[in-house]
Amino acid sequence: NPTTRLAELSLQPRISVPADIRTQFIAPAVTGFVTFALLGFYAALIPSLLGTSLHEKAPFTAGAVVCELFAVAMIATWSAAALRPRTAMMAGLALLVPGLGLLLSSQVFEAMSLLLVATAVGGIAAGLGYSGSLEVINTIAPSEKRGEVLSSYLISLYVGNAVPVVGVGLLTAAVSSLFAHAVFAIVITVMACAALGFGAKYAPRQ
Repeated sequence: NPTTRLAELSLQPRISVPADIRTQFIAPAVTGFVTFALLGFYAALIPSLLGTSLHEKAPFTAGAVVCELFAVAMIATWSAAALRPRTAMMAGLALLVPGLGLLLSSQVFEAMSLLLVATAVGGIAAGLGYSGSLEVINTIAPSEKRGEVLSSYLISLYVGNAVPVVGVGLLTAAVSSLFAHAVFAIVITVMACAALGFGAKYAPRQ
C-alpha cells in the first residue's frame, strides 16, 4: 500500500540482491568495480605518474590526459546505446585488459604516446563497461527490487573508485610506483577476466 503519512516513511537504506539473480549479478558488479577503479586511478594518480615516470609536471598535461579519458568514455557511453547490454559490457571488459597493459607500458618505456593510446582505449572500455553493466542490472533486477539491486551495484562502483586507488597510494609509499601500478594492473586484469567468464556464462543475451 502507498505511504500516506510522513511518519511511515523509512530512510533506512535498502540494499539487497535476490538469491535467484546473485550469479548473474557478479559480472556487471565486477565490471562496474574495475571500470570505476580505472577512472579513479586516472583521476587520482595520473599526475604523479606523469611527474615521476614521464617527467611531465605541468598541471595542464595531467588535466588534458584525464579530460581525454572522460571525453572518450562519454562518447563510448553514448555509442553503447546501439549495442546489446551484454555485448557492451563484455566489450568493455575485453578492452580494459589491453588498456591496462598500455598504461603500464607507458610508464616502463616513459612514452607519452603510449599513455595517450592507453587513455583512449581505457575511455572506450570504461564507457562501454559502465553503460553495458548498468543495463544488464536493469534487465536482471526484479521490478519490485530494482532500487535495492541498483543500490548494491552502485556500491560496487564507488568501492572500486576508492579502495584500489587508496591501496596503490599506500603501496607506493613502501615500494616503487611502477611496482605498485603493476600490482594494480594485475589485480584489475584478473577481476576483469573473471567477470568475462561469468558474463559469458550468465549474462542475459537479450
